[in-house]
Amino acid sequence: MNGFTDDPRHAEDLHAWQVLRPLLDEGNYLPWSTGAMRPAGLALVCNEIVHRGSTRIAECGSGVSTVVLARLLRQRGGGATIVALEHDAQWAALVTDLLRRESLNDVARVVHAPLEDDPPWYARSALREMPEQVDLLIVDGPPAYEPGHGRRRAPALAAFGPLLPETATVILDDVNRPGERDVLTAWESETSWRFSVDEAAGVATGRRSTDI
Repeated sequence: MNGFTDDPRHAEDLHAWQVLRPLLDEGNYLPWSTGAMRPAGLALVCNEIVHRGSTRIAECGSGVSTVVLARLLRQRGGGATIVALEHDAQWAALVTDLLRRESLNDVARVVHAPLEDDPPWYARSALREMPEQVDLLIVDGPPAYEPGHGRRRAPALAAFGPLLPETATVILDDVNRPGERDVLTAWESETSWRFSVDEAAGVATGRRSTDI
């Protein structure tokens, strides 16, 4: 029995690989870590950028997604940019070098933001590096897979709140995990944001509700 095709998430990722191929075949080798967004989730983000014309993108956590999205923004033109927060200085330097090698520096940059506070989240001072407004926020960090750290990403919505216009979109990765589901529940109970969950892609897409 082929276990790959038995799991609908695997089938979704296989399809996403084909969709993303033009962006993945371009440029240098990308180190796809275990913490990287799954191909299905990344394809969903790309669709969001194309369909809604997102031009001011912020990302919590950097990596393959940062480079792939930068390639997409360069293809589309129009002055769109992405800024990623990264707590790991060595990883931030690696992703920055990947962007430099492909001359993507004018499209994307990585801001080193050590974790602080409780629960640990990116240094608030790093938010000064963000654009005045963010129309697409991707929350794929900080790492939240260790026991006791499942709600690490909860501060993102409040921290970025002043930068998010009424038409902004927020995408949370890893929503198949209990911690991220708790985060979604808290966000919806405490704010006017409402999220739709794509189980196959493992992400949730949120927008402000006008009915509240």
